Amino acid sequence: MWFKNLRIYRLGKTFESSPEQLAEALEPFVFQPCGKLDPARYGWVAPLGRQGTELVHACSGNIMVCAKRQEKILPAAVIKEVLEDKIETISSEEGRSVSRKEREALKDEVIFSLMPRALAKSSLDFAYIAPQQHWVIANASSAKRGEDITSGLREALGSFPAVPLGSHNPPVAAMTDWLRNSAAPSPFTLGEECELQAPKDGRIIRCKNQDLTAEEVLNHIHSGMVVCKLALTWNDAVHFILDDQLAIKRVKFEDKLLDQANDRQAESAAEQFDADFAVMATELHQLLNDLLQALGGEARES
Repeated sequence: MWFKNLRIYRLGKTFESSPEQLAEALEPFVFQPCGKLDPARYGWVAPLGRQGTELVHACSGNIMVCAKRQEKILPAAVIKEVLEDKIETISSEEGRSVSRKEREALKDEVIFSLMPRALAKSSLDFAYIAPQQHWVIANASSAKRGEDITSGLREALGSFPAVPLGSHNPPVAAMTDWLRNSAAPSPFTLGEECELQAPKDGRIIRCKNQDLTAEEVLNHIHSGMVVCKLALTWNDAVHFILDDQLAIKRVKFEDKLLDQANDRQAESAAEQFDADFAVMATELHQLLNDLLQALGGEARES
């Protein structure tokens, strides 16, 4: 349950629904598996998985939800092979070529015929609402996955004004300045990975397992390249990659935090979930506060 990728959203108003009210709102949108002809399904499940039945899990003032995504897998190579067979049959039996429009229609027929036999792949998207901070923190590797969660909550609640969190200073400008000065603002320290981009021609240089204060790296900055991804460590406890959209990726918590959660000696899966959730949320809230401060504060709509 420890989050690995963070997409943070700012709530435009106070979140007033109780966990019980939110669970009731999510109930009509509970996950249902794909039928024979469904290419995908998306719905809410219990954050505790098989160990729980409730659609929300509240702990220390925060509210966790979990969405399940199920998609049918149809390899492009399989579709292409079946499609080409159909086209070849038409060409040989009718003595004519297949038009582009007809080809597209045949492709749809192929997908429709293969769908009942396709395997289904499932994944889980966790997120939690932090009412006191007016944040929604999604464990999402892409903007689309994060938006799917907030859109799902909006559909269930009718109104859920959540927008991506923004900072006063753009992350690119701040990260470039940190690298130019060979130091990130306390309590952050530079890691050993970054991605540089040339604004004029789009050239990209990726550095991994490198001393980012080395002259050969800084020369790229002095030549006009900017930082669009940067490895950072917060408080010697959490390692991550910050990108130009203020997304936090490849989060790794130090063992001391994991041990802190395990030291609570949970007697059930629910208690262990609470312990992990409480420690993670506490650390992430402080990390995000420090990050916003390092970026000149939060950008607010006027």
